[in-house]
Amino acid sequence: MKAPAWLVPVLVVLCAVAGVIGSRLAMAPSLVEVFAEASPNAEPRRSVFVVRGVRCVDTAEMAARQLAGIDGVQRLEAFASRARLDVTYDPARVDAAALREAFEGPVHDANSGEYLFDLFEVIEMDGVKIESGREPESP
Repeated sequence: MKAPAWLVPVLVVLCAVAGVIGSRLAMAPSLVEVFAEASPNAEPRRSVFVVRGVRCVDTAEMAARQLAGIDGVQRLEAFASRARLDVTYDPARVDAAALREAFEGPVHDANSGEYLFDLFEVIEMDGVKIESGREPESP
């Protein structure tokens, strides 16, 4: 028995669609970093950042180090394939704008000892797109 010629392309398209839909439903973080436990009286808040420059686990770790030492930051979950960082924090001690500034600040490279500038740029914060203040790069 011979399969119709249209059957293989249809199956390929169906598998591709199922893969895309499945990846949106079953998303596991690339990195989870716990900085501090929540205060018993605090009402934690979660902000979602889309950050240009977060591409893999290594860059997600570098972004997480940007939050180290910031009072009120409790947890970071990084989804590197989507350049997404979910940060849980105490809004009485820190706000989302301060977290954005921390991500976009200079990054210390432990290997070279140098500070890297413009490594990360927040392009979306809590579902709101952010206009870039940077100059376009020349080719």
